[in-house]
Amino acid sequence: MATVTPDSTVLRPGGRALFVGFLVVGVGGAIATALGAVALPGRAAAAWLAAYATVASTAMGALVLHMIGYAANARWMASVRRLMDGVVGVFPALIVLFVPIVVAVEYLYPWADPAATWAPHEAHVLHEKRAWLNLPGFAIRGFLYLAVCTVAAELLVRRSRRRDAIVPPPPGEPEITLTTDRAIASALLPAVGLALSFAAFDWLMTLQPLWVSTMFGVYYFAGGFLAGIAVIAILAAWARIGADGVITPHHFHALGRLLLAFTVFWAYCAYFQAFLIRIADRPQEVAFYIARLRGGWEVFVWILVVGHFALPFLLLLPRRPKLRPRWVAGIAAYLLVMHFLDVYWLVLPATGRLMPHWLDLAALAAVVGLCGAFALLRLRGAPLVAVGDPFLPDGARYKSPT
Repeated sequence: MATVTPDSTVLRPGGRALFVGFLVVGVGGAIATALGAVALPGRAAAAWLAAYATVASTAMGALVLHMIGYAANARWMASVRRLMDGVVGVFPALIVLFVPIVVAVEYLYPWADPAATWAPHEAHVLHEKRAWLNLPGFAIRGFLYLAVCTVAAELLVRRSRRRDAIVPPPPGEPEITLTTDRAIASALLPAVGLALSFAAFDWLMTLQPLWVSTMFGVYYFAGGFLAGIAVIAILAAWARIGADGVITPHHFHALGRLLLAFTVFWAYCAYFQAFLIRIADRPQEVAFYIARLRGGWEVFVWILVVGHFALPFLLLLPRRPKLRPRWVAGIAAYLLVMHFLDVYWLVLPATGRLMPHWLDLAALAAVVGLCGAFALLRLRGAPLVAVGDPFLPDGARYKSPT
């Protein structure tokens, strides 16, 4: 096994170029979105929400995976733990990037628009929901969800970075353990899961405030968790050269199996939400699909059925290709695109906006670029792998089951 030292840093020469690239893309996207918002504030707000909900769910999904790794004492994850540290380190940036959504809330959510006209029975339902659907509550809860994720991520990331500087104890001395990290992850997992679910309700489901689905939080989690795994797979392929012998093809096989499993889980959630709403056939529930099955949006349904489920399912099913890092990373990148299209399909039809616009790409570039640059900046000087992790030797020796 090759030894990875603190000199093998995340911001090695290629990493510095990547940081500059993310920063340029992020700043350029932010400027373009701001200029577009002057002329089309509602369209820019919808584009920003779609981009933000995509990146936030991905970071939350990666955080859940990170915490599960600690809670389950998953030793193979030690090889990619520093990469997960990087992904979950973006929550302070996400807190700042949430501000435009709060500012533009009246352009996005009908319940916040005082000029909106409602039928008497609809107005009555909204009045009953006013205790929850109001701007102060929306803002406070949104920042609270992000704060919960930030606290969980920071506790684990800082402890991981602190261990890198600890010299291995001499023979006979107590070994470094992850007992405290496991306790933190286990205790905070329910809070993070609830934060993710309620974020789905607040940020996306209330775009149609009369629509309700208890399955929607799980659906949003499934897509975000799948996207979080995909980001780790891509970063593992990027970091593999600098962490030779620590991140092996067997780790990509493990990540590929997770991608396959949660591709199926996402499809299960999507299908059964639609199935249960269809058989109940209640007007306030079917309104969700009516908005997304007309005006050209029905094309996205087929894109998601084939592109988000059928194709990746077939590509990830064979065992041998999952041992190829580039193969797994390529499918992971493709799944990230599908996740964005999924969230885009959730957001845009509900806002009544037109089909694809250049602001969609500008907002996505802004959120992804700024978050990517922030994550790399926070990991400057850090080893590519968590060299102080006591599970790292076992993780590097991991062999995927046949």
